[in-house]
Amino acid sequence: MLIHIGVEELEENFRSHWRNNLISHPHIDYATNAIHGWFENKDCVIFRFKDYGYIHDNRSNTYNVSSGSAGIIIQIIKNK
Repeated sequence: MLIHIGVEELEENFRSHWRNNLISHPHIDYATNAIHGWFENKDCVIFRFKDYGYIHDNRSNTYNVSSGSAGIIIQIIKNK
């Protein structure tokens, strides 16, 4: 399964920082049900799955993250 998160869907206070390539290492944090990234040497929440009524857990899957100027793509891979 692929999930695309466009820049306009990121937390509002991080959108311009994303566009300016100031946020690195986006990753899923299951405890917060969010995507975190590094900004100014701090781990920050840049997207919240709960805002879309989605709860993501890692009991039966893993994932790959790709990111760029168009946003974030998450590939969910079901465990066998």
